[in-house]
Amino acid sequence: MGIISTRRFRTNEFEEENTDGVVLTLHQRVSRMRARWLKRVMYSGDVSSTEGCLAYAIFDHLNCVTLDSWPSQRKLAELLGFESVKTIQRAASGLEEKGFIRITAFRHNSHRYAPHFLLVDEDKIVFKERHSWVIDGDETVHESLLLTRLTPPTPTAAETTKQGYEAAVRNTRKHRGAYEIAVAEMLGPDGMEILHRLAKLDDIHVQRLCLAYGYGALGDRELAAARLAAEQSR
Repeated sequence: MGIISTRRFRTNEFEEENTDGVVLTLHQRVSRMRARWLKRVMYSGDVSSTEGCLAYAIFDHLNCVTLDSWPSQRKLAELLGFESVKTIQRAASGLEEKGFIRITAFRHNSHRYAPHFLLVDEDKIVFKERHSWVIDGDETVHESLLLTRLTPPTPTAAETTKQGYEAAVRNTRKHRGAYEIAVAEMLGPDGMEILHRLAKLDDIHVQRLCLAYGYGALGDRELAAARLAAEQSR
């Protein structure tokens, strides 16, 4: 499928692969997830042309660490060729009412647009047997390895076996301090300050970076996204 293999930092608990056996970076996972979200929006038959245009702009500006986008309404209007920001406001309200996005105000007349992802938008996770815990064979667990607050597509999704996912999360929490130091070093001299700013936005962003580091999915694109999000939070 043309996916580039990345360096692996394996934990004792798990490894995450796509169907070709290649570990996906955080950016790659989010890219696949946002494409499925946009497809859901465009094929819903329930969005206007302006709402569809705004959904594409949100897709195009999505940050793989914070899982939202924050271009100004004026910039969105210019990019999409609308004369007034009111068109953007109406389109955003329409997408939110239909359950496709969540809007959060964060500065003077500024907003963050977060796609409302479903578990079906994210790749399934294959957990392999490790010496620290045992599963009877490989299990596909439809849980989010991005640690987002996702909504399962059906009640039965919540009943899926979660042993592998929970073990991975427990391992990340256990080594959170060490992972933060490693991620901060990768971010550069101001790495701890960047993590602090991301945590002030939402600690889940730091959790996501630590978990990504834990299974070898943290590279230049993810670090750049983290720096951009931290800078924006000033």
